[in-house]
Amino acid sequence: MRTAILSLRDIVVTNMKYFRRTLDMARVDLVKRYSGSILGIFWGIVRPMVFISVYWFAIQVGLRGNQPVDGAPFLLWFLPGIVCWFFISDALTIGGAAIRANSHLVTKMVYPVATIPVFTVLSLYFVHLMLVGIVVVIFILSGYGLSVYIFELFYYTLCTLTFAFVVSTMLSTLTAVSHDVGHMVKSIMTALFWLTPIIWSVDTLHGIVRYIVMLNPVCYLVQGYRNAFVLERWFFVEWEYTVYFWVLMTALTLFTSFLFAKLHKEFSDIL
Repeated sequence: MRTAILSLRDIVVTNMKYFRRTLDMARVDLVKRYSGSILGIFWGIVRPMVFISVYWFAIQVGLRGNQPVDGAPFLLWFLPGIVCWFFISDALTIGGAAIRANSHLVTKMVYPVATIPVFTVLSLYFVHLMLVGIVVVIFILSGYGLSVYIFELFYYTLCTLTFAFVVSTMLSTLTAVSHDVGHMVKSIMTALFWLTPIIWSVDTLHGIVRYIVMLNPVCYLVQGYRNAFVLERWFFVEWEYTVYFWVLMTALTLFTSFLFAKLHKEFSDIL
């Protein structure tokens, strides 16, 4: 426990010390990811929009007809959850391989390794904020509108960013010492997508199955985005679920700090 706490302190201090550099690296990482293409960063928006259009057509037009979900048109109900998922998915796959993908920063120079997953996630977060802005515009133009609950979106984006920072640091630490972890993450992403209530409502489940699904922290985040846009529920109403999420995040944070403390000195040799 003491090792984890001391390591967490060092990680936080390092990221605060190099925060300006981290922002610059996030911008560079974002530009590099879409370099060589005419649309550039806008590909980060085009890909999700194509995905959303295909799923909307397949599910609402092909399967559901015009049946609303939780009192909202399917597309508007679907958008907040899928936009949240896009960011989490990229954070786990791209952010989860950040240290290995930027191995030159570890092996060829003295660089604060603890900031690598952070600037990678921040570069993804910039695109995520653009997508959230597009969803807000769609809700306004659709006539469905927004309610006062939209203000809790600030809380849920903070939760999502925290989750992304912690889990990407944990995964990138493990991936740096073993390729198998990266392959495992990519393998389970499809299962995680279907087991998370993104294209189906958690309210359709009952009993023990519902509670098992809700143990997934991504469920808390996806439901949170929907709370802000369509479900109109304050996060403190289901306070037990909120407490569970932050207790889990605390445990994951300490575990990640412990892993980083034990493994980061080996990165330069392994990579």
